[in-house]
Amino acid sequence: MDELDFVNAAQGAPDNTMIHMRLGSVPLFIMPYLGALKAWIYAPIFGLFGVSALTIRLPAILIAAATLLIFYQLMRAKLGPVWATIGLWIMMVDPANLFPSRLDWGPTVLMHFFQAAILALWFSYRNKPELWKIGLILICFGLGFFDKFNFIWLVLAFLIGISLCYPDNLKHLWVSFPRFARRMALITVLIVLGAMLYFTLPLLLHFHPPRAHTAGLEVKWNGLVTTLSGVAVARFIFGSSSGMIPFAPFWLIVTGCYLAFACLFFPMSNDEARETRKDGFFFLVIGLLIFLQIVITPQAGGPHHYSMIFPLPLLAFAFLAKSLYTQLATENLRRLAALLFGAAAVSLLVVNVHNTAGYLSHFRTNSHYSPRWSPEIYTLSRYVNEHGLEAKSVISVDWGLHNQLHALAPKKLRQRMHDCWPMFKNLANQNQERQAVKLNYVFPEGKTLALAFAPSKETFPETRQNFLASLAARPELKSRLVREFWSGGEKIYELYEVVRSPHGT
Repeated sequence: MDELDFVNAAQGAPDNTMIHMRLGSVPLFIMPYLGALKAWIYAPIFGLFGVSALTIRLPAILIAAATLLIFYQLMRAKLGPVWATIGLWIMMVDPANLFPSRLDWGPTVLMHFFQAAILALWFSYRNKPELWKIGLILICFGLGFFDKFNFIWLVLAFLIGISLCYPDNLKHLWVSFPRFARRMALITVLIVLGAMLYFTLPLLLHFHPPRAHTAGLEVKWNGLVTTLSGVAVARFIFGSSSGMIPFAPFWLIVTGCYLAFACLFFPMSNDEARETRKDGFFFLVIGLLIFLQIVITPQAGGPHHYSMIFPLPLLAFAFLAKSLYTQLATENLRRLAALLFGAAAVSLLVVNVHNTAGYLSHFRTNSHYSPRWSPEIYTLSRYVNEHGLEAKSVISVDWGLHNQLHALAPKKLRQRMHDCWPMFKNLANQNQERQAVKLNYVFPEGKTLALAFAPSKETFPETRQNFLASLAARPELKSRLVREFWSGGEKIYELYEVVRSPHGT
C-alpha cells in the first residue's frame, strides 16, 4: 500500500521497486511527483532496527506529535495558553489528524509538519523580524515540494495570503534587503518557479486518472467534509464509516465564515483584536485557496489531498472567535461570548472523540477490512518469507500486494519479487505473440509463486481474470492453488504455484 512506497528506497533501493529516478545510486524520486525525502529520513532507522510495523509507523506518529506541538506554540504565542490548550485538545483527537498520521497514507505527515513550521515561522517573523526565519520558511517550501509536488498548493496559497493580509510586512521585508540582494532574490524566485513548472506541468498535461474530469464542485466539497471528519479514511480502510458523525467540519467551516463576516462589519478599536482578526482571515484565505486549487486540478480529489486543509478551519475559527471576544467591552458580553465559543469547542471535541472512538472500535468489533488493508497480510508475508526462496520468482498479480510483501521480506527474497499487475491488467489487449513473450518473462522455467486477491476482493478485477485465463490457455504452465488466506470469515488472498517445465520435457 501507499504507506510502504518509500521502504525500498529507504533500504538503499537494491532493486527498482518504487524508484522513479536516481542520482547515481541514491534514490531521488520514488514516483514522478513524490521525492525520496521520507526514505532518506527512515534510512538510518531501518538500518538500526530493521523494517517492521513499529519502525514504519512510530516515526510518523512522533512527527505528527511534533506537528501538534508546533501548532500549540503558534496558538499560545498569539491566543494565550487557555485558547491554545483547548485548540490542542481538539487537534489531538481530530480524526483528520489521527487516522492518516498512524498510516501516513498519502503521505501527509511531513506535509503537515512543514505546513506547521511555515506558519509558526511566519508569525514569529511578524512578532520579531529576523531574516533567518524567512530563510527557514524557504527551506520548508523546498522540502515540502520535494516531498510531494502538490505542496505547491500550500506555497501559492501562503504567498497570496500574506500578500492580501500582511502587505506591510512584505514591504518591510523587501526594503530590508540591499538592492543587489533584491535582484538575486527575484532571479532565485524565477528559477524556483521555473523548476516547479518543469516538474509539475508534465504531470498536469499527461497524467489523467479515470473520472478525473467528472468530479464537480459538489463532489469535491463532499470529499473535503468526509476527509476532515475521518469518514473517508474509515471507509477506505474498513469499507464502512458506520457510527461516525460526518457533519462537524461542515459546521466548523460555516461558523468560521459567519465569524469572518461578523469581524468584517464589527467596528474594532482594539489593536490586539484587529491583529487577531487579520490572522483569522489569513487562515481562512489559505484554506479557501488550497481547496480551489484542488477543485481545478483534475488529478486531485483523494482524502490525502484534502488533508492539506487541516487544521486551517479550526485555526480560522479560533483566531476569529478570539478577535470578537477581545473586542467585546463589557464583562457580561464577554461571558456570553465565552459560553457560546466554549459550547462550540466542547461540541467539536465531543464529536472528534466520538468519531475517533468509532474508528478505533472497528479494530475490536469489526473483522471486515478493505482487502488492501487487511491484517491478514502479515500471515501471507510470513508464508511467503518461509517458502519464497523455493521458487524462482514471487509475483503479485494485482495492485496493493507487492509493496507490502516486498517491504516485509528478507533482502535475499526481495530480489525475486516482482509487481506484475500492469502486465496482467492489459494482457487481454495484447496479441498472442506479445502475450507469449510477456508470460515467458513472468513465468521462467521452474516454480513461480503467484499472489492474487480472492474473487470480489480485487483492486482491478481484470488482473485476476487475465492471470487465470493465461494459465488455462497455456498447457506448458502447470498451476495449482497452494493456499487461501482468510480473515474474519472472508477469503482475502490466494497463492498459486505455477511451474513451467524445461523445453523438451
